[in-house]
Amino acid sequence: MKRIRLDIGALTASPKEGGKFLFFLYKENMDRCLPISLTPPQMHSVLSVFKAGNTRNLPVHSTVKNILEHYGVELLEVVVARNEEAGNFFSELLLFDGEREFRQAADFIDGIIFARLFGAPIYIDEELMARYSVGMDKYSQQTLDSEELLKKLDSALQEAIGSEEYERAESIKKRIDEIKKGKNSENRYDE
Repeated sequence: MKRIRLDIGALTASPKEGGKFLFFLYKENMDRCLPISLTPPQMHSVLSVFKAGNTRNLPVHSTVKNILEHYGVELLEVVVARNEEAGNFFSELLLFDGEREFRQAADFIDGIIFARLFGAPIYIDEELMARYSVGMDKYSQQTLDSEELLKKLDSALQEAIGSEEYERAESIKKRIDEIKKGKNSENRYDE
């Protein structure tokens, strides 16, 4: 089973889906993304942790992290999985207690938050990514104009730089350049 590494992306409200909150996980080279619908409480949790790395507003997540670290438990990775019967995504945490590795299921957004807090990578099975992801160009044309998408990507770029996630920043920068290049090409044909 081949896996794909994902980067944490943007959070937006979709005007085409009644203001539903969407969270994006990007494939490393930024050509595809996995849009996940969030409830308002999930959206609040995401905003709390992703705004300048603020963990003070996440007492439960911070407490769990502190307890795990106190007992020497490391979060090695987070795997995005799907419960087909329930029709929702969830997270599977791979933990290491110093002697053995073990897995623990978690709510989708909790897994993403823990990945962020621990600096752990996020993966998804290639088949799930193929089935549920969308191409960045297609998705951006359907829900966001290029200016909105560039603003969101620029914000994600600044966040990645601020968090010293330079590989992620480079991927985001490449995507920004691709969009700008495509936009300039469209303008040339219009003239």
